[in-house]
Amino acid sequence: MTFVKMKGLHARLTLVFILAATLILTVASIVILFEVHHHFKMFRMDAPEFRSIQPLVLHFERAVLGSILWTSVGVFILVCLLSYLVAKRLSKPLVMMRRAAEKMAKGDLKIRVKTKGHDELQELGYSLNKLASQLQKQETARKNMTSDIAHELRTPLATLKSHIEAMEDGIFEATPERMHSFGEEIERLISLVEDLEQLTAYEAPDFVLDKEPENLDHVIQQSINTVKESYAQKGVMLSSSKADIQMPLDKKRMMQVLINLLSNALKYTPAGGTVTVTAKKKGPKAQIVIADTGIGIPDEDVQKVFERFYRTEKSRNRRYGGSGLGLTIAKQLVEAHNGEIWIESIPGEVTAVYIALPL
Repeated sequence: MTFVKMKGLHARLTLVFILAATLILTVASIVILFEVHHHFKMFRMDAPEFRSIQPLVLHFERAVLGSILWTSVGVFILVCLLSYLVAKRLSKPLVMMRRAAEKMAKGDLKIRVKTKGHDELQELGYSLNKLASQLQKQETARKNMTSDIAHELRTPLATLKSHIEAMEDGIFEATPERMHSFGEEIERLISLVEDLEQLTAYEAPDFVLDKEPENLDHVIQQSINTVKESYAQKGVMLSSSKADIQMPLDKKRMMQVLINLLSNALKYTPAGGTVTVTAKKKGPKAQIVIADTGIGIPDEDVQKVFERFYRTEKSRNRRYGGSGLGLTIAKQLVEAHNGEIWIESIPGEVTAVYIALPL
């Protein structure tokens, strides 16, 4: 063991412990030496009859003082050893955390710190592990999102390219129907880009809602009025119950959520089906339920529908359309209101979307 090999925190902690212990030991030794010498001197003055054995007394005094000095030296060596070991024990988890943080900075998000106990250092390790886990999830989500965006853009662009090339080669004619199909694909691309821009804005740290006291029933009715024509055209019945609930809301954002959910319900509900919107107070919260008699959602998909670009139709066909971001945006806006949103579904019977908002 040599102090030369020590670096950084370990060396500094060892040095601090040794200096502190040395200072205490030095002061204590000086005080003890002074007291011993003083008492021997007082003994010689108070007992003159012991002058005949003065050499023996002096020898005894020197022996006592020497013992104290050698004991101090031994204690100093022990202090150095204990300081080294204690500093090593204290600095080891911090050094491990530093190395883990350096690896995380280089992209190794699988690294974890071993933790034992519940003291402050271990809690720091738990926090670092939690950070690594969250970063790993974010990195996975980023990669998946990049892949999904590439897929969503590639499909319509490839379709447009193939049709344009076919027209250039004289295989297809530029009929109004084909031009209309091109327009639909372009509109879908525009919608995808707009949804991505909205989601990015809503997830930004500086995003703030413009909350004002609103009547929840009025917000629901305005949202219904926006989509009721589409419901009438498809032959789906849309109904709602009145609820006089006053609460702070960002009216524009909440209408965006409700219109999105109502549009989804319309897509997946066949003609002749029904969609019902209800709102009521439930404890300290207001609960909105949008229930439809559509095709439903399989159990394994219910927890995933709020993920970016997730669709229950695995083939990603265009029967129902959409960018796959609507529910993600809705969830982001509901949570910005400090609320919750979840789905309960029985495939082939009913699907209900629940929104709980604090009053």
